[in-house]
Amino acid sequence: VKEIYEQPRAVRDTVLGRVSTETGEVFLDEMDITEEEFRSFRDIKIIATGTSRHAGLAGKVMIERLARVPVEVDYASEFRYRDPLVDARTLAVLLTQSGETADTIAAQREAQAKGSKTLAICNVLGSMVPREANGTIYTHAGPEIGVGSTKTFTAQLAALLLFAVYLGRVRGVLPPAEAKNLL
Repeated sequence: VKEIYEQPRAVRDTVLGRVSTETGEVFLDEMDITEEEFRSFRDIKIIATGTSRHAGLAGKVMIERLARVPVEVDYASEFRYRDPLVDARTLAVLLTQSGETADTIAAQREAQAKGSKTLAICNVLGSMVPREANGTIYTHAGPEIGVGSTKTFTAQLAALLLFAVYLGRVRGVLPPAEAKNLL
């Protein structure tokens, strides 16, 4: 119950300082991915496990609708074993609460080995997945005590919406007025 009631704070802290509600702009720092690269990605693979994978399924809809980029959502535990079709024009988005899940780290390394840039959406500062990623959106949800994530899930949805709006604006397919309305 405590974590359910912490959801508004988790969303606020995830969004805080990253949006301009006046212009509809999203500001993503901690990125070693250029706007040109964001424009050139032809597809996105969201890789996650557990509750984060469920957030990824919602993120797929957001990204495809707002940025017009095809998205697949993969279980981290299966990603590397299926010989995924990724290359330098694929963005791999690793969605993780802890940033330390072994399967997610292995999937990230597989994507990178095939030439993909990686973007982490993570709750834990300085954990392995963000350290190895080309960019990170921290959710700032705070410690998650329950096994079934609550505030982390909600914060991940907020981060995915920020990313979808950012990507749609950078790619020129999301009008400023719609971005402003969404934010």
